[in-house]
Amino acid sequence: MSGLFGTLNTATSGLLAQQNALQTLGHNVSNVNTPGYSRQRVDLQTNVAQQIPGVGQIGTGVQVAGISRMQDQFVMNQLMNGYSTTSKQQALSDTIGQLEATFNEPSETGLSNQISEVFNAWTYLASNPEQDASKTMLVQTSETFVDTVQHMANSMAALKEDTIQQLDKEAVDANSTLKQLEDLNYQIWQASVRGYTPNDLLDTQDQLVNKLASQADITVDRDKYNRVSISMDGQTLLNEDTRNELMTVTGLNEDGAAVLSDGTVLTEAAEIGQFVVRSESGGETSFQPINLDGGSVKGTQEALTIISDMQNELDDFVYSFATAVNTIHSNDGEGIDFFSIDDENAALSLQVNQDIKDDASLIVTGKSLTNDVAGDGSRAQLISSLKNTPISLEDANWFDEETMEINSSNGSSTLFSKYNSMVTNMGIIKQQSDNMLDTQEGLMALLEQRRESVSGVDINEEVTDMIKFSSAFQANSKVLATLSEMLDTLINRTGV
Repeated sequence: MSGLFGTLNTATSGLLAQQNALQTLGHNVSNVNTPGYSRQRVDLQTNVAQQIPGVGQIGTGVQVAGISRMQDQFVMNQLMNGYSTTSKQQALSDTIGQLEATFNEPSETGLSNQISEVFNAWTYLASNPEQDASKTMLVQTSETFVDTVQHMANSMAALKEDTIQQLDKEAVDANSTLKQLEDLNYQIWQASVRGYTPNDLLDTQDQLVNKLASQADITVDRDKYNRVSISMDGQTLLNEDTRNELMTVTGLNEDGAAVLSDGTVLTEAAEIGQFVVRSESGGETSFQPINLDGGSVKGTQEALTIISDMQNELDDFVYSFATAVNTIHSNDGEGIDFFSIDDENAALSLQVNQDIKDDASLIVTGKSLTNDVAGDGSRAQLISSLKNTPISLEDANWFDEETMEINSSNGSSTLFSKYNSMVTNMGIIKQQSDNMLDTQEGLMALLEQRRESVSGVDINEEVTDMIKFSSAFQANSKVLATLSEMLDTLINRTGV
């Protein structure tokens, strides 16, 4: 269409285009503080020109080609991977921090101080072997030591249980996120097949994907409709047709088989805390354990392993401590043991022998198991020397009953240094985790800045665009007003 009416259509297209641009700009400004929002931009392009013989092509105005979401996909992929790594270090650091608090070192109430107090009590008894007060003090000091050990063991057991429950909760949260992504996939597909670009839905999709990535390292694929497919360790969790379920191994049965949170016993080998993908095919249900490399789940799983290792080390230390004292006190089984202890769960089972608690005079102080020699504190002195004497309980001859001497082994460690080594290792693990977390958080800050530079809403830029689009809107309005006057002249003031 040419002439005034064609020009009218051209101006109208410009008016509508600027109106859409202003509406999109207002949407940006409204969401300036919305987490995860990506700035949108109206893509304008010229209409198909009209061909007029003898004149050439005359423009027919502008049209809105689409509304683009401003994103750098490379940065978004880096952020997704960064969330996974950061969450892993954060979860590991938080849980190890709780484990470190269990040791409570260095402090007057820590086990290190209690070990020293026990050996000091043996030293005092060696100097005062006939005093009932020194024996009573030894029993009381040893009971305090036992209480501290059991408190640590109970705290570790509780932390381990809480960590397993946290992993189970992670699976529930991940399943909820997958369900939301499934619903979004359907909504995005509906909009896409109608030719629309659901930018706000895609922002929500990105947020949910990043949330899932912060829990575990995932592989994400998108189809032509922008629907996402999610997989972990090669196992499909979500695609256009399927949504599988994540579950957690929360324990082992009597046969050592893995048991899931709902009580299902697996035939596949799996460790406590490991994730399992539950899927159905052809009416049959299958379970596939998966191994993760990142995310808060992996950090929590690593922390769970460290907790178990520390429980074993504490049990090993307590067993070595009690066995060494008992071996010397009972003269390698001839007399009464000072401690009662089980081979398994040594820390939780440790107790001062009930007979000795009832009658402290049963404590053997000298070479004679019946305390026949007055003033003999040689056996008590030998026990007190265990603090700084390297021993190896695997060596059957580490204690000589005849000479009342300890045979030190090359490469062995003292009881005191064995515990200190545990505390030192714990401190090193926590420090390494904190350092990794600090480094990763610095990297994430840079990536967030890069994302904001592309996708973030800049008020100053929006105000500048507002003036530009508003001026264009006013100019197109002026064109329409001018055309209206021209048409009025042509129709009402021309002719007879």
